[in-house]
Amino acid sequence: MIQSKLFVDLLDAPYSRRGSYLAFANDNAGENLFGKCTLWLCNCRILGGGVESFNTPNGFRQVKLEAVKNGKALPCVISTTPYEVILETNHGAVRFCIGARRLVMCTSTDGISLRITPTLKFLSPGIVNLLDGEGAYLVDFRASRLLVKPLGGTLKAYPAYLELSPDQNGDIRLALEDFMVDPEPRPRADYPSYEDCVESVKADFDDFCARVMPGLPAAFEPKRLQALWYTWSMIVEPDGESDYRHTMVKMVHGIFEAAFVWQQPMQAVWLSRDPELAWEVFCSGFDHQDKNGRLTDALGFKALPNEGLKPPVHGLMLLWLMDNGKLADVPAESKERVLDGLIRWTEYFFKFRDKDKDGLAEFQSLIETGWEDAPYFNVGFPCASPDLNALLAAQMDAVARLGREVGRPEAECAAWEARADALTRKIVEKFWDGERWFAFNAETGQRSDSATIPLYLPLVLGKKLPQEVIDKSLAYIFGPDGFDTPYGLATESPASDYFAHGFTKGSVITPAEFLMCLAFEACARSDLARAVAVKYCAALREHGFFHIHNALTGKEDRSLTAFGERGLFWSAWSSSCYFFLADRYGARAL
Repeated sequence: MIQSKLFVDLLDAPYSRRGSYLAFANDNAGENLFGKCTLWLCNCRILGGGVESFNTPNGFRQVKLEAVKNGKALPCVISTTPYEVILETNHGAVRFCIGARRLVMCTSTDGISLRITPTLKFLSPGIVNLLDGEGAYLVDFRASRLLVKPLGGTLKAYPAYLELSPDQNGDIRLALEDFMVDPEPRPRADYPSYEDCVESVKADFDDFCARVMPGLPAAFEPKRLQALWYTWSMIVEPDGESDYRHTMVKMVHGIFEAAFVWQQPMQAVWLSRDPELAWEVFCSGFDHQDKNGRLTDALGFKALPNEGLKPPVHGLMLLWLMDNGKLADVPAESKERVLDGLIRWTEYFFKFRDKDKDGLAEFQSLIETGWEDAPYFNVGFPCASPDLNALLAAQMDAVARLGREVGRPEAECAAWEARADALTRKIVEKFWDGERWFAFNAETGQRSDSATIPLYLPLVLGKKLPQEVIDKSLAYIFGPDGFDTPYGLATESPASDYFAHGFTKGSVITPAEFLMCLAFEACARSDLARAVAVKYCAALREHGFFHIHNALTGKEDRSLTAFGERGLFWSAWSSSCYFFLADRYGARAL
Protein backbone atom coordinates (compact mmCIF):
# COMPACT_ATOMS: atom_id res chain seq x y z
CA MET A 1 0.00 0.00 0.00
CA ILE A 2 1.23 3.49 -0.86
CA GLN A 3 2.10 5.73 2.05
CA SER A 4 2.48 9.48 1.81
CA LYS A 5 5.87 11.13 2.11
CA LEU A 6 5.33 14.41 3.89
CA PHE A 7 7.32 17.57 4.23
CA VAL A 8 4.07 19.00 5.58
CA ASP A 9 0.70 17.32 6.02
CA LEU A 10 -2.07 19.19 4.21
CA LEU A 11 -4.35 18.38 7.14
CA ASP A 12 -2.06 20.56 9.26
CA ALA A 13 -1.00 23.16 6.74
CA PRO A 14 -2.54 23.92 3.35
CA TYR A 15 0.22 24.25 0.78
CA SER A 16 0.93 27.63 -0.80
CA ARG A 17 3.75 29.93 -1.83
CA ARG A 18 4.91 33.43 -0.91
CA GLY A 19 2.70 36.06 -2.52
CA SER A 20 0.21 33.58 -3.97
CA TYR A 21 -3.53 33.22 -3.39
CA LEU A 22 -3.41 29.63 -4.61
CA ALA A 23 -3.20 26.80 -2.10
CA PHE A 24 -3.67 23.04 -1.94
CA ALA A 25 -5.61 21.33 0.82
CA ASN A 26 -6.89 17.89 1.68
CA ASP A 27 -10.64 17.46 1.90
CA ASN A 28 -12.30 18.84 5.02
CA ALA A 29 -13.26 15.26 5.87
CA GLY A 30 -10.04 13.76 4.50
CA GLU A 31 -7.36 11.73 6.22
CA ASN A 32 -3.68 11.11 5.65
CA LEU A 33 -4.44 7.57 4.50
CA PHE A 34 -4.56 5.80 1.14
CA GLY A 35 -8.06 6.09 -0.29
CA LYS A 36 -9.09 8.73 2.26
CA CYS A 37 -7.45 11.71 0.56
CA THR A 38 -8.95 14.23 -1.83
CA LEU A 39 -6.85 17.07 -3.24
CA TRP A 40 -8.39 20.51 -3.61
CA LEU A 41 -7.05 23.69 -5.18
CA CYS A 42 -8.06 26.57 -2.91
CA ASN A 43 -8.55 30.30 -3.31
CA CYS A 44 -7.11 32.33 -0.42
CA ARG A 45 -9.06 35.46 -1.34
CA ILE A 46 -11.53 35.00 1.48
CA LEU A 47 -13.25 38.14 2.67
CA GLY A 48 -14.23 37.15 6.21
CA GLY A 49 -16.27 40.30 6.72
CA GLY A 50 -18.60 39.22 3.93
CA VAL A 51 -19.91 36.09 5.63
CA GLU A 52 -23.09 36.09 7.64
CA SER A 53 -22.18 33.28 10.02
CA PHE A 54 -19.02 31.70 11.37
CA ASN A 55 -20.77 28.38 10.73
CA THR A 56 -21.14 29.01 6.99
CA PRO A 57 -18.41 27.52 4.75
CA ASN A 58 -16.34 30.32 3.29
CA GLY A 59 -15.48 28.66 -0.01
CA PHE A 60 -11.80 28.02 0.67
CA ARG A 61 -11.75 24.75 -1.28
CA GLN A 62 -12.78 25.43 -4.87
CA VAL A 63 -11.48 22.93 -7.43
CA LYS A 64 -11.27 19.17 -6.84
CA LEU A 65 -8.32 17.43 -8.49
CA GLU A 66 -8.49 13.67 -9.04
CA ALA A 67 -6.21 11.15 -10.73
CA VAL A 68 -8.27 9.06 -13.14
CA LYS A 69 -7.72 5.78 -14.99
CA ASN A 70 -10.22 4.30 -17.44
CA GLY A 71 -12.82 6.82 -16.34
CA LYS A 72 -12.53 5.99 -12.64
CA ALA A 73 -11.15 8.27 -9.93
CA LEU A 74 -8.26 6.45 -8.29
CA PRO A 75 -7.59 6.05 -4.57
CA CYS A 76 -4.54 8.07 -3.65
CA VAL A 77 -2.31 9.58 -1.03
CA ILE A 78 -1.01 13.16 -1.02
CA SER A 79 2.75 13.65 -0.62
CA THR A 80 4.61 16.95 -0.31
CA THR A 81 8.10 18.36 -0.67
CA PRO A 82 9.07 21.98 0.04
CA TYR A 83 8.38 22.65 -3.65
CA GLU A 84 5.65 20.24 -4.84
CA VAL A 85 2.37 18.53 -4.04
CA ILE A 86 2.15 14.98 -5.40
CA LEU A 87 -0.97 12.89 -5.94
CA GLU A 88 0.22 9.28 -5.73
CA THR A 89 -1.77 6.24 -6.88
CA ASN A 90 -1.10 2.57 -7.63
CA HIS A 91 -0.84 3.55 -11.31
CA GLY A 92 1.56 6.44 -10.93
CA ALA A 93 1.65 10.05 -9.78
CA VAL A 94 0.49 13.52 -10.77
CA ARG A 95 2.72 16.38 -9.62
CA PHE A 96 1.78 20.00 -8.93
CA CYS A 97 3.94 23.08 -8.38
CA ILE A 98 2.93 26.70 -7.71
CA GLY A 99 5.47 27.93 -10.20
CA ALA A 100 4.51 31.60 -9.99
CA ARG A 101 2.18 33.69 -7.85
CA ARG A 102 -0.79 33.06 -10.16
CA LEU A 103 0.28 29.80 -11.79
CA VAL A 104 0.03 26.12 -10.90
CA MET A 105 1.81 23.71 -13.24
CA CYS A 106 0.88 20.04 -13.36
CA THR A 107 2.63 17.09 -14.94
CA SER A 108 2.52 13.30 -15.12
CA THR A 109 4.32 10.74 -17.28
CA ASP A 110 2.45 7.67 -16.02
CA GLY A 111 -0.51 7.41 -18.38
CA ILE A 112 -2.92 8.91 -15.82
CA SER A 113 -5.71 11.38 -16.56
CA LEU A 114 -6.56 14.36 -14.36
CA ARG A 115 -10.14 15.33 -13.54
CA ILE A 116 -10.76 18.99 -12.65
CA THR A 117 -14.09 19.68 -10.93
CA PRO A 118 -14.83 23.33 -10.13
CA THR A 119 -17.28 24.61 -7.54
CA LEU A 120 -19.85 26.62 -9.47
CA LYS A 121 -21.10 29.92 -8.10
CA PHE A 122 -24.65 31.23 -8.08
CA LEU A 123 -25.52 32.36 -11.61
CA SER A 124 -22.30 30.78 -12.83
CA PRO A 125 -21.58 30.75 -16.57
CA GLY A 126 -20.33 27.21 -16.01
CA ILE A 127 -17.31 25.77 -17.76
CA VAL A 128 -16.50 28.27 -20.50
CA ASN A 129 -14.70 27.22 -23.69
CA LEU A 130 -12.42 30.11 -24.66
CA LEU A 131 -12.25 28.90 -28.29
CA ASP A 132 -8.61 29.96 -28.40
CA GLY A 133 -7.48 27.14 -30.64
CA GLU A 134 -5.39 25.69 -27.81
CA GLY A 135 -8.11 23.96 -25.79
CA ALA A 136 -8.32 26.39 -22.85
CA TYR A 137 -11.32 26.74 -20.55
CA LEU A 138 -12.31 29.20 -17.84
CA VAL A 139 -14.00 28.06 -14.61
CA ASP A 140 -15.25 29.65 -11.40
CA PHE A 141 -12.68 30.12 -8.65
CA ARG A 142 -14.47 31.92 -5.81
CA ALA A 143 -13.41 35.61 -6.00
CA SER A 144 -11.49 35.11 -9.25
CA ARG A 145 -11.52 32.84 -12.31
CA LEU A 146 -9.26 29.90 -13.11
CA LEU A 147 -7.85 29.39 -16.59
CA VAL A 148 -7.35 25.70 -17.36
CA LYS A 149 -4.95 25.26 -20.27
CA PRO A 150 -3.59 21.95 -21.61
CA LEU A 151 0.09 21.99 -22.51
CA GLY A 152 0.31 18.26 -23.17
CA GLY A 153 -2.53 15.75 -23.60
CA THR A 154 -6.17 16.35 -24.50
CA LEU A 155 -8.55 18.41 -22.38
CA LYS A 156 -12.25 17.58 -22.71
CA ALA A 157 -15.21 19.32 -21.09
CA TYR A 158 -18.11 17.50 -19.44
CA PRO A 159 -21.17 19.13 -17.83
CA ALA A 160 -19.61 19.30 -14.35
CA TYR A 161 -15.88 18.83 -14.87
CA LEU A 162 -12.90 18.87 -17.20
CA GLU A 163 -10.68 15.88 -17.85
CA LEU A 164 -7.14 15.92 -19.22
CA SER A 165 -6.14 12.61 -20.82
CA PRO A 166 -2.54 11.69 -21.69
CA ASP A 167 -0.90 11.90 -25.10
CA GLN A 168 0.52 8.92 -26.96
CA ASN A 169 3.52 8.89 -24.64
CA GLY A 170 1.36 8.75 -21.50
CA ASP A 171 2.15 12.37 -20.57
CA ILE A 172 -0.01 15.23 -19.38
CA ARG A 173 0.97 18.84 -18.77
CA LEU A 174 -1.43 21.47 -17.55
CA ALA A 175 -1.40 25.12 -16.53
CA LEU A 176 -3.90 26.49 -14.00
CA GLU A 177 -3.86 30.28 -13.89
CA ASP A 178 -5.61 32.57 -11.41
CA PHE A 179 -7.19 35.72 -12.88
CA MET A 180 -9.10 38.64 -11.38
CA VAL A 181 -9.73 40.01 -14.91
CA ASP A 182 -10.38 38.43 -18.28
CA PRO A 183 -7.28 36.44 -19.22
CA GLU A 184 -5.28 37.68 -22.18
CA PRO A 185 -4.20 35.06 -24.73
CA ARG A 186 -0.95 33.35 -23.85
CA PRO A 187 0.64 30.90 -26.28
CA ARG A 188 1.63 27.51 -24.94
CA ALA A 189 5.26 28.24 -25.76
CA ASP A 190 5.26 31.12 -23.25
CA TYR A 191 4.62 28.87 -20.26
CA PRO A 192 7.62 27.76 -18.17
CA SER A 193 8.52 24.11 -17.97
CA TYR A 194 7.51 22.19 -14.89
CA GLU A 195 11.17 21.85 -13.97
CA ASP A 196 11.67 25.61 -14.22
CA CYS A 197 8.71 26.12 -11.90
CA VAL A 198 10.22 23.84 -9.28
CA GLU A 199 13.51 25.69 -9.56
CA SER A 200 11.70 29.01 -9.15
CA VAL A 201 10.06 27.87 -5.90
CA LYS A 202 13.31 26.40 -4.64
CA ALA A 203 15.29 29.56 -5.34
CA ASP A 204 12.72 31.79 -3.62
CA PHE A 205 12.35 29.59 -0.54
CA ASP A 206 16.06 28.87 -0.18
CA ASP A 207 16.83 32.59 -0.35
CA PHE A 208 14.24 33.28 2.34
CA CYS A 209 15.73 30.62 4.61
CA ALA A 210 19.25 31.95 4.13
CA ARG A 211 18.18 35.49 4.96
CA VAL A 212 15.82 34.79 7.86
CA MET A 213 17.17 31.74 9.69
CA PRO A 214 20.00 29.73 8.11
CA GLY A 215 20.29 27.37 11.07
CA LEU A 216 19.01 26.55 14.55
CA PRO A 217 20.51 24.84 17.60
CA ALA A 218 20.57 21.07 17.17
CA ALA A 219 17.53 20.36 19.34
CA PHE A 220 15.30 22.51 17.12
CA GLU A 221 16.95 22.24 13.71
CA PRO A 222 14.76 19.24 12.60
CA LYS A 223 11.71 21.52 12.25
CA ARG A 224 13.45 24.67 11.04
CA LEU A 225 12.57 24.27 7.37
CA GLN A 226 8.93 23.46 8.07
CA ALA A 227 8.62 26.55 10.28
CA LEU A 228 10.32 28.78 7.73
CA TRP A 229 8.30 27.29 4.88
CA TYR A 230 4.99 27.95 6.59
CA THR A 231 5.84 31.56 7.38
CA TRP A 232 7.15 32.05 3.83
CA SER A 233 4.00 30.54 2.34
CA MET A 234 1.79 32.90 4.38
CA ILE A 235 3.45 36.10 3.18
CA VAL A 236 1.33 38.45 1.08
CA GLU A 237 2.64 41.35 -0.95
CA PRO A 238 1.34 44.42 -2.79
CA ASP A 239 0.17 43.34 -6.24
CA GLY A 240 -2.03 46.14 -7.56
CA GLU A 241 -5.23 44.15 -6.90
CA SER A 242 -5.25 43.55 -3.15
CA ASP A 243 -5.32 46.27 -0.51
CA TYR A 244 -1.91 45.26 0.83
CA ARG A 245 0.48 48.21 0.58
CA HIS A 246 3.42 46.54 2.34
CA THR A 247 4.48 42.95 2.80
CA MET A 248 2.47 41.27 5.57
CA VAL A 249 2.20 37.80 7.10
CA LYS A 250 -1.20 36.14 7.32
CA MET A 251 -2.18 34.02 10.31
CA VAL A 252 -4.01 30.78 9.45
CA HIS A 253 -5.33 29.45 6.14
CA GLY A 254 -9.05 29.12 5.69
CA ILE A 255 -10.18 30.26 9.12
CA PHE A 256 -8.09 33.39 9.78
CA GLU A 257 -7.10 34.10 6.17
CA ALA A 258 -5.93 37.61 6.96
CA ALA A 259 -2.93 39.55 8.21
CA PHE A 260 -3.72 40.64 11.77
CA VAL A 261 -2.21 44.02 12.44
CA TRP A 262 -0.96 43.37 15.98
CA GLN A 263 0.89 40.30 14.73
CA GLN A 264 2.92 42.28 12.18
CA PRO A 265 5.26 44.00 14.71
CA MET A 266 5.87 40.60 16.32
CA GLN A 267 6.61 39.14 12.90
CA ALA A 268 9.01 42.02 12.31
CA VAL A 269 11.00 41.01 15.38
CA TRP A 270 10.98 37.33 14.40
CA LEU A 271 12.05 38.10 10.80
CA SER A 272 14.64 40.65 11.85
CA ARG A 273 17.70 38.74 10.63
CA ASP A 274 16.49 40.26 7.36
CA PRO A 275 16.16 43.89 8.53
CA GLU A 276 14.73 45.14 5.25
CA LEU A 277 11.91 42.57 5.31
CA ALA A 278 11.33 43.19 9.03
CA TRP A 279 10.87 46.93 8.53
CA GLU A 280 8.60 46.38 5.54
CA VAL A 281 6.36 44.16 7.67
CA PHE A 282 6.47 46.55 10.63
CA CYS A 283 5.38 49.51 8.48
CA SER A 284 2.35 47.61 7.18
CA GLY A 285 0.40 48.17 10.38
CA PHE A 286 -0.03 51.86 9.62
CA ASP A 287 -1.33 51.45 6.07
CA HIS A 288 -4.99 51.51 7.07
CA GLN A 289 -5.01 53.94 9.97
CA ASP A 290 -8.23 55.91 10.25
CA LYS A 291 -8.53 59.65 10.85
CA ASN A 292 -8.73 59.12 14.61
CA GLY A 293 -5.50 57.12 14.69
CA ARG A 294 -7.03 53.66 15.09
CA LEU A 295 -5.27 50.81 13.30
CA THR A 296 -7.45 48.25 11.61
CA ASP A 297 -7.78 44.85 13.28
CA ALA A 298 -7.00 42.60 10.33
CA LEU A 299 -6.50 42.93 6.60
CA GLY A 300 -7.76 40.33 4.15
CA PHE A 301 -7.40 40.51 0.40
CA LYS A 302 -9.59 43.59 0.53
CA ALA A 303 -9.87 46.04 3.43
CA LEU A 304 -13.39 45.87 4.77
CA PRO A 305 -14.92 48.24 7.34
CA ASN A 306 -14.48 46.91 10.86
CA GLU A 307 -14.75 48.19 14.39
CA GLY A 308 -12.12 45.96 15.91
CA LEU A 309 -8.59 46.66 17.02
CA LYS A 310 -5.89 44.82 18.92
CA PRO A 311 -3.44 45.76 21.68
CA PRO A 312 -0.76 48.35 20.82
CA VAL A 313 2.33 46.15 20.81
CA HIS A 314 3.98 48.28 18.14
CA GLY A 315 6.00 50.41 20.53
CA LEU A 316 7.32 47.45 22.49
CA MET A 317 8.44 45.73 19.28
CA LEU A 318 9.97 48.95 17.99
CA LEU A 319 12.03 49.22 21.16
CA TRP A 320 13.30 45.67 20.60
CA LEU A 321 14.24 46.46 16.99
CA MET A 322 16.10 49.60 18.10
CA ASP A 323 17.81 47.83 21.01
CA ASN A 324 19.06 45.16 18.64
CA GLY A 325 20.31 47.48 15.91
CA LYS A 326 17.77 46.47 13.29
CA LEU A 327 16.89 50.01 12.15
CA ALA A 328 20.39 51.23 11.35
CA ASP A 329 19.78 51.33 7.59
CA VAL A 330 16.18 52.55 7.65
CA PRO A 331 15.86 55.95 5.92
CA ALA A 332 14.92 58.85 8.20
CA GLU A 333 11.81 59.68 6.17
CA SER A 334 10.49 56.13 6.68
CA LYS A 335 11.08 56.41 10.42
CA GLU A 336 9.27 59.75 10.39
CA ARG A 337 6.19 58.19 8.79
CA VAL A 338 6.13 55.43 11.38
CA LEU A 339 6.68 57.91 14.21
CA ASP A 340 3.71 60.01 13.10
CA GLY A 341 1.53 56.90 12.90
CA LEU A 342 2.74 55.67 16.28
CA ILE A 343 1.92 58.98 17.94
CA ARG A 344 -1.60 58.98 16.48
CA TRP A 345 -2.09 55.32 17.50
CA THR A 346 -1.00 56.10 21.07
CA GLU A 347 -3.15 59.20 21.41
CA TYR A 348 -6.16 57.29 20.06
CA PHE A 349 -6.44 55.28 23.27
CA PHE A 350 -6.55 58.35 25.50
CA LYS A 351 -9.01 60.18 23.26
CA PHE A 352 -11.38 57.28 22.56
CA ARG A 353 -10.62 54.51 25.08
CA ASP A 354 -10.47 56.43 28.35
CA LYS A 355 -14.16 56.86 29.00
CA ASP A 356 -13.82 58.07 32.59
CA LYS A 357 -10.85 60.34 31.77
CA ASP A 358 -8.71 59.01 34.62
CA GLY A 359 -5.61 58.69 32.45
CA LEU A 360 -5.97 54.91 32.05
CA ALA A 361 -7.06 53.34 28.76
CA GLU A 362 -9.80 50.72 28.72
CA PHE A 363 -10.81 47.93 26.39
CA GLN A 364 -14.28 48.55 25.03
CA SER A 365 -15.11 44.99 23.89
CA LEU A 366 -13.64 41.50 23.66
CA ILE A 367 -12.59 41.92 20.02
CA GLU A 368 -10.13 44.65 21.07
CA THR A 369 -8.26 42.66 23.68
CA GLY A 370 -6.24 40.02 21.84
CA TRP A 371 -7.20 37.72 24.73
CA GLU A 372 -10.83 37.31 23.73
CA ASP A 373 -11.94 34.69 26.26
CA ALA A 374 -9.73 35.74 29.18
CA PRO A 375 -11.60 35.35 32.49
CA TYR A 376 -10.69 38.82 33.72
CA PHE A 377 -13.12 40.30 31.21
CA ASN A 378 -15.90 38.83 33.33
CA VAL A 379 -15.95 42.21 35.04
CA GLY A 380 -17.50 43.64 31.89
CA PHE A 381 -16.66 46.66 29.78
CA PRO A 382 -15.19 49.23 29.70
CA CYS A 383 -12.37 47.21 31.23
CA ALA A 384 -9.26 49.00 32.46
CA SER A 385 -6.40 46.51 32.45
CA PRO A 386 -2.71 46.58 33.29
CA ASP A 387 -1.63 44.87 30.06
CA LEU A 388 -3.15 47.52 27.78
CA ASN A 389 -1.71 50.40 29.79
CA ALA A 390 1.73 48.80 30.10
CA LEU A 391 1.91 48.48 26.32
CA LEU A 392 0.95 52.14 26.00
CA ALA A 393 3.65 53.17 28.47
CA ALA A 394 6.21 51.21 26.44
CA GLN A 395 4.87 52.86 23.30
CA MET A 396 5.39 56.30 24.78
CA ASP A 397 9.01 55.41 25.48
CA ALA A 398 9.33 54.19 21.88
CA VAL A 399 7.93 57.50 20.58
CA ALA A 400 10.50 59.40 22.64
CA ARG A 401 13.38 57.28 21.47
CA LEU A 402 12.44 57.21 17.79
CA GLY A 403 11.76 60.94 18.02
CA ARG A 404 15.34 61.55 19.10
CA GLU A 405 16.62 59.36 16.25
CA VAL A 406 14.86 61.50 13.65
CA GLY A 407 15.70 64.83 15.31
CA ARG A 408 12.46 65.83 17.00
CA PRO A 409 12.90 68.59 19.64
CA GLU A 410 14.30 67.34 22.92
CA ALA A 411 11.46 68.93 24.86
CA GLU A 412 8.93 66.90 22.85
CA CYS A 413 10.83 63.65 23.43
CA ALA A 414 11.29 64.36 27.12
CA ALA A 415 7.57 65.04 27.44
CA TRP A 416 6.79 61.59 26.03
CA GLU A 417 9.21 60.02 28.51
CA ALA A 418 7.56 61.88 31.36
CA ARG A 419 4.16 60.62 30.23
CA ALA A 420 5.50 57.07 30.13
CA ASP A 421 6.92 57.38 33.64
CA ALA A 422 3.69 58.85 34.99
CA LEU A 423 1.60 56.11 33.40
CA THR A 424 3.94 53.47 34.81
CA ARG A 425 3.44 54.85 38.31
CA LYS A 426 -0.32 54.92 37.79
CA ILE A 427 -0.30 51.29 36.57
CA VAL A 428 1.26 50.18 39.85
CA GLU A 429 -1.06 52.40 41.86
CA LYS A 430 -4.28 51.27 40.17
CA PHE A 431 -3.68 47.64 39.14
CA TRP A 432 -1.40 46.16 41.83
CA ASP A 433 -2.93 45.07 45.13
CA GLY A 434 0.38 44.42 46.87
CA GLU A 435 0.50 40.77 45.85
CA ARG A 436 -1.08 40.35 42.40
CA TRP A 437 -2.27 42.24 39.32
CA PHE A 438 -5.94 42.79 38.51
CA ALA A 439 -8.19 44.58 36.01
CA PHE A 440 -11.35 46.48 36.80
CA ASN A 441 -14.54 47.76 35.22
CA ALA A 442 -14.13 51.51 34.77
CA GLU A 443 -17.84 52.10 35.28
CA THR A 444 -18.65 49.83 38.25
CA GLY A 445 -15.21 49.49 39.83
CA GLN A 446 -15.55 45.69 39.97
CA ARG A 447 -12.14 44.01 40.18
CA SER A 448 -11.15 40.82 38.41
CA ASP A 449 -10.30 37.80 40.52
CA SER A 450 -8.79 35.51 37.89
CA ALA A 451 -5.18 34.38 37.53
CA THR A 452 -4.56 35.28 33.88
CA ILE A 453 -1.08 35.72 32.43
CA PRO A 454 -1.76 38.92 30.38
CA LEU A 455 -2.38 40.72 33.67
CA TYR A 456 1.37 40.29 34.29
CA LEU A 457 2.41 42.09 31.11
CA PRO A 458 3.45 45.20 33.10
CA LEU A 459 6.67 43.24 33.57
CA VAL A 460 7.62 44.39 30.04
CA LEU A 461 8.35 47.73 31.73
CA GLY A 462 11.16 45.99 33.58
CA LYS A 463 13.21 48.03 35.99
CA LYS A 464 10.83 50.96 35.74
CA LEU A 465 8.65 48.93 38.14
CA PRO A 466 9.48 48.71 41.85
CA GLN A 467 11.72 45.70 42.51
CA GLU A 468 9.26 44.35 45.07
CA VAL A 469 6.54 44.25 42.41
CA ILE A 470 8.85 42.41 40.03
CA ASP A 471 9.92 39.90 42.65
CA LYS A 472 6.41 39.12 43.85
CA SER A 473 5.12 38.84 40.28
CA LEU A 474 7.82 36.39 39.29
CA ALA A 475 7.36 34.39 42.47
CA TYR A 476 3.67 34.01 41.69
CA ILE A 477 4.14 33.18 37.99
CA PHE A 478 6.53 30.35 38.80
CA GLY A 479 5.00 29.38 42.13
CA PRO A 480 2.71 26.41 42.89
CA ASP A 481 -0.44 28.38 42.03
CA GLY A 482 1.09 30.12 39.01
CA PHE A 483 1.34 29.56 35.29
CA ASP A 484 4.43 27.45 34.69
CA THR A 485 3.86 24.08 32.96
CA PRO A 486 6.13 21.60 31.15
CA TYR A 487 5.04 23.20 27.85
CA GLY A 488 5.28 26.91 28.61
CA LEU A 489 3.11 29.34 30.53
CA ALA A 490 -0.60 28.59 30.80
CA THR A 491 -2.75 31.61 30.09
CA GLU A 492 -4.88 30.86 33.17
CA SER A 493 -3.35 29.18 36.18
CA PRO A 494 -4.29 25.49 36.39
CA ALA A 495 -4.98 26.23 40.07
CA SER A 496 -7.59 28.84 39.13
CA ASP A 497 -11.32 28.17 39.36
CA TYR A 498 -11.54 29.79 35.91
CA PHE A 499 -9.16 27.33 34.25
CA ALA A 500 -10.96 25.91 31.20
CA HIS A 501 -8.38 25.58 28.38
CA GLY A 502 -9.89 27.67 25.53
CA PHE A 503 -7.65 30.37 24.06
CA THR A 504 -6.84 32.46 27.13
CA LYS A 505 -8.56 30.31 29.75
CA GLY A 506 -5.56 28.10 30.38
CA SER A 507 -3.98 27.04 27.09
CA VAL A 508 -0.39 27.70 26.05
CA ILE A 509 -0.57 30.27 23.24
CA THR A 510 1.97 32.03 21.07
CA PRO A 511 1.55 35.71 22.07
CA ALA A 512 1.60 34.94 25.78
CA GLU A 513 4.84 32.93 25.54
CA PHE A 514 6.62 35.50 23.41
CA LEU A 515 5.52 38.62 25.27
CA MET A 516 6.34 37.11 28.64
CA CYS A 517 9.79 36.14 27.41
CA LEU A 518 10.32 39.81 26.54
CA ALA A 519 8.99 40.72 29.98
CA PHE A 520 11.45 38.43 31.76
CA GLU A 521 14.29 39.88 29.69
CA ALA A 522 13.20 43.39 30.69
CA CYS A 523 13.39 42.30 34.33
CA ALA A 524 16.95 41.01 33.78
CA ARG A 525 15.79 37.39 34.10
CA SER A 526 16.92 35.89 30.82
CA ASP A 527 17.13 32.55 32.65
CA LEU A 528 13.35 32.55 33.04
CA ALA A 529 12.85 33.62 29.42
CA ARG A 530 15.05 30.74 28.30
CA ALA A 531 13.22 28.20 30.46
CA VAL A 532 9.82 29.20 29.05
CA ALA A 533 11.04 29.50 25.45
CA VAL A 534 12.73 26.10 25.39
CA LYS A 535 9.67 24.34 26.76
CA TYR A 536 7.36 26.10 24.35
CA CYS A 537 9.58 25.43 21.34
CA ALA A 538 9.71 21.75 22.30
CA ALA A 539 5.89 21.64 22.32
CA LEU A 540 5.78 23.25 18.87
CA ARG A 541 8.44 20.89 17.56
CA GLU A 542 6.60 17.82 18.81
CA HIS A 543 2.98 18.81 18.14
CA GLY A 544 3.07 21.30 15.28
CA PHE A 545 2.91 25.04 14.72
CA PHE A 546 -0.57 25.58 16.08
CA HIS A 547 -1.09 28.74 18.10
CA ILE A 548 -2.98 26.92 20.87
CA HIS A 549 -1.60 23.97 22.87
CA ASN A 550 -3.01 22.11 25.84
CA ALA A 551 -1.22 23.20 29.01
CA LEU A 552 -1.63 19.76 30.60
CA THR A 553 -0.50 17.55 27.69
CA GLY A 554 1.33 19.87 25.30
CA LYS A 555 -0.78 18.61 22.41
CA GLU A 556 -2.22 20.96 19.84
CA ASP A 557 -5.75 22.27 20.27
CA ARG A 558 -7.51 22.53 16.90
CA SER A 559 -10.93 23.28 18.32
CA LEU A 560 -10.95 27.06 17.70
CA THR A 561 -12.50 26.83 14.27
CA ALA A 562 -15.10 28.41 12.01
CA PHE A 563 -16.62 28.40 8.53
CA GLY A 564 -17.34 24.68 8.63
CA GLU A 565 -13.67 23.69 8.96
CA ARG A 566 -13.32 20.67 11.20
CA GLY A 567 -10.14 21.96 12.81
CA LEU A 568 -7.54 24.68 13.06
CA PHE A 569 -4.49 24.69 10.78
CA TRP A 570 -0.94 25.74 11.59
CA SER A 571 -0.39 29.43 12.34
CA ALA A 572 2.40 31.62 10.98
CA TRP A 573 2.18 33.39 14.33
CA SER A 574 3.62 30.21 15.82
CA SER A 575 5.97 29.08 13.07
CA SER A 576 7.84 32.40 13.14
CA CYS A 577 7.88 32.49 16.93
CA TYR A 578 9.38 28.99 16.91
CA PHE A 579 12.43 29.80 14.84
CA PHE A 580 13.01 33.09 16.68
CA LEU A 581 12.80 31.66 20.21
CA ALA A 582 14.70 28.50 19.25
CA ASP A 583 17.49 30.61 17.79
CA ARG A 584 17.63 32.99 20.75
CA TYR A 585 17.35 30.49 23.58
CA GLY A 586 17.71 26.98 22.18
CA ALA A 587 21.48 26.50 22.41
CA ARG A 588 21.15 25.33 26.02
CA ALA A 589 18.11 23.13 25.40
CA LEU A 590 18.23 19.69 26.95
